[in-house]
Amino acid sequence: MRGSILLFLLLPLLSSAVQPEEVRKLFRQASQDEAVAEQLIKTLSSQQDQPVLQAYFAATTALLGKYALNPYTKLSHCKQSSEVFQKAIAADPGNVEIRYLRLAIQLNLPKFLGMSNDLEEDRRVILQGLPFLRDISLRNEIAQFLLAQHQCTRAELACCLP
Repeated sequence: MRGSILLFLLLPLLSSAVQPEEVRKLFRQASQDEAVAEQLIKTLSSQQDQPVLQAYFAATTALLGKYALNPYTKLSHCKQSSEVFQKAIAADPGNVEIRYLRLAIQLNLPKFLGMSNDLEEDRRVILQGLPFLRDISLRNEIAQFLLAQHQCTRAELACCLP
């Protein structure tokens, strides 16, 4: 039963063009389900033509580190994630969604890894671009995340909250 549900959820991704909306939905599930994360990695590994999809690949790679038992494997996933995030940001430096994904991952990394150096820059880019984000549900999701993680105040997000 679980396999058929997973197949149903991933079916839209099996087509040649992956839609960011579907990837967002599956990424949320991947944060709670290793099997979804692994399938999302497989799908996104062949869909690196858009910077935002590269960022979801990077974020999902970091999630795989969460599921790994071996500390070396965890670190390897984090390093790979960081490298792919750098490529995605170099390709589209003002993309709020890419910056949000990297911020979310870096906030959850242990500080001793020294891989959380972009938090302030990402926060700045997000706050500058968030009012112009066309996808209202994504804008709300990002704003709620920033508030919940104490990355900004309600006043800073006044233009973006419902």
